[in-house]
Amino acid sequence: MITSKKLLLATAVSALLAGCGGGGSSTPTPTPSPAPAPSPTPSSAIKIDGDLTPAVGESVALIATVEGERSDLANIVWTQVSGEPLNLVATNSAVLAFDVKKAGDYEFKVDFTTVTGDKLSETVNFTTTTKSNILNARRDFASREGNKVSFKLSAPVDSDGKIVTVTSPTSGKQIAATFSNVKWSQVSGPTATFDDKNTNDYLAIFKAPAVTADTVATFSVSATHPDGSTVSDEVHLLVQDIKNIPSSSIYDSVVAKIFSANASADKVDGLENCIYSNYFAAPCSLGQINLIGQDYPDPTVDNIMDRVITSHPWMAENFRKFLTEEDPHGDFKKLLRSVSAIVISYDIRPSYYWVATGAIHLDPQDLWLTPEQRDVIDVAPDYRSSFGQELQYVMPWRYVKDNDYASSYYPREYRLSRSVSDLVPDLGSLLYHELAHANDTFPSSTLDSVTGTSIYNAFQQRRGNTISDKLTDAHPKASTEMMALGQVNYHGKAPNDAQKAYTPDDIAGFFSGDNAPTQYAYSSEAEDVATLFDAAMMSARYGIQRDEAVSSPRHATDSSLSYVLSWGQRGRVTDPAVMPRSKFVFDLIFPELNSDEIYAALPAVKPLKAGLSWFDVLDLSGSDASPRPQRAVRVLDEIQVERPVELDLTRRYK
Repeated sequence: MITSKKLLLATAVSALLAGCGGGGSSTPTPTPSPAPAPSPTPSSAIKIDGDLTPAVGESVALIATVEGERSDLANIVWTQVSGEPLNLVATNSAVLAFDVKKAGDYEFKVDFTTVTGDKLSETVNFTTTTKSNILNARRDFASREGNKVSFKLSAPVDSDGKIVTVTSPTSGKQIAATFSNVKWSQVSGPTATFDDKNTNDYLAIFKAPAVTADTVATFSVSATHPDGSTVSDEVHLLVQDIKNIPSSSIYDSVVAKIFSANASADKVDGLENCIYSNYFAAPCSLGQINLIGQDYPDPTVDNIMDRVITSHPWMAENFRKFLTEEDPHGDFKKLLRSVSAIVISYDIRPSYYWVATGAIHLDPQDLWLTPEQRDVIDVAPDYRSSFGQELQYVMPWRYVKDNDYASSYYPREYRLSRSVSDLVPDLGSLLYHELAHANDTFPSSTLDSVTGTSIYNAFQQRRGNTISDKLTDAHPKASTEMMALGQVNYHGKAPNDAQKAYTPDDIAGFFSGDNAPTQYAYSSEAEDVATLFDAAMMSARYGIQRDEAVSSPRHATDSSLSYVLSWGQRGRVTDPAVMPRSKFVFDLIFPELNSDEIYAALPAVKPLKAGLSWFDVLDLSGSDASPRPQRAVRVLDEIQVERPVELDLTRRYK
């Protein structure tokens, strides 16, 4: 969670962190522009560390540092000079990480421009050796001291690179084998403390330790392979020394270095200095950064990309593809008028909108297309995952289409790719949700009148007159029990004895009789608006509905067969108690659309039968001849992988 710790914004922002994300804004001291310098020349000042004699199939790291220089302040560009073309996803980082898939000779060049403008360059080459390792820890990378780090293991493979399978004793099907006796340890470098609660056989999670100069830390993982052999691998982290973060900084946590998708965009200084940075403490002026719709009433994809900042170039590329290929009605372009910037960074989890800067912050988990892209994304769990553990119920949810999951499931440990269209169920719903927050604060009808010293100041002028304020006045939620549980589930309040004793049937009675679209709507009034809007838009535009249910408590097996329902609905947005509230929100966010026509076409709400499992209520076709849903599992080379249940306590956004 990124929170504001400063008194300047604390009073107004603290109440909004739960509903619209956290953070703040200020005017930083800009980094001096590099002075003109001659063309790069080779320099032995650049030291190359890492895996300099890699084997075929190995996950490789090349690490470029310059003594006395902070790589965090440098402009770094890697290029592949020769060899079988590789999928490079972090060419702007001091650490270039990739997998060598074919034998041969390889050469790479790194250009390193220091903060004072000195331009250095170096090349490195190697010839691959015979493959000798079948354990891969991913991904080597560079991290600012204090930022989040996570390493992941891939599924077990044999010496030919094929996934090892075993026969399931229960189903008789071929399922993926697993490593055993997995042990993570540190080999060298400044001491890192593993997050024992979240580090497991396939994940190692910790924060980069403090350093006084750029320092390489090396970690080892060993395991027993399904064939009985002991296998191991090493993975590297460049811990980057960073400028002292001022005590006035808005952010409690260190955030990643970001780059503009268009370095020549009009608002590039405001984007890089006033949105996602540890070096500002007060909101920037509207002249430095304003809302997209103030400059572009009918923005194009290019206009929007001028406001995108990311930690890795592929994130901007994939976001552009999605806006170009999967926004047939132009909804996202229109809704983006109410934001100042789109931040996509490997360390953002969960996604959020922040009123202090007017920016949406997106977890790239919904944007990756290749396993190499996915490798760089932090996997630390949502900080709210531990809330509500003492309660005797859970509320599973999912997006469905044609009596099946709307999205395919891609287990992290497998090297799977996906297409841009595969992003629609998750990224589409996420964007509708976060952009509902932005339009709740600054509806398109108000953009001509947004004035003040900053976006945050303009928001203060609208306090009490947002869409969520109007919804609460016109259509308030009624269940005091669910509202109190919202504080437990999403804000970490300790449950009282009565709440601990609630049964699933009790919760079904509280929730089903109220007018909220989902349990998450009880987190805040802003989340009420966002969940009403995203459900309606996903149904209207993509034919995707949301299932909501109340079931028995979480199970260690996390099997959809283990969760037995006390109550459930598909498409609750058209429930007679919920629909008037949803339509009220829709009209205020999207007045240019015909809500009567859109809502008349939405599918009617359907019940999910109590007493059945979460799996058994997926297919509501009523036909015994219909095949069992196939998107509940991902079939890979005849391997069956069960899809985990998504619980309302671990939403993807806030």
